[in-house]
Amino acid sequence: MKKSGERLKAAREFLGLTQEQVASALHMTRNMIVNIENNNRTIKSDELYRFSKLYGISMEEIVSEEKEVNMNIPAFARGFESLSDKDQQEILNLIKFKINYKG
Repeated sequence: MKKSGERLKAAREFLGLTQEQVASALHMTRNMIVNIENNNRTIKSDELYRFSKLYGISMEEIVSEEKEVNMNIPAFARGFESLSDKDQQEILNLIKFKINYKG
């Protein structure tokens, strides 16, 4: 089971962000990010919220020791949002087809 810091590090790396970029976006120092990722510092509730928004994962996924983070979902959601309405509908139709085809 991964701890919160390890989950945050994995999410940051999956998104291709540096510790410096995250620190800047969250108005923190790089040293704070390092200590959080190494589980040497407790994450404050407001920081947890900001990490959640930046990484596109729930706060529960960050802190829960039982739930593994699936980074494909937030990555898919971000990509999906950037598509046109027509393209989004095509993707939704494909998903419906795949679900029905499996049965």
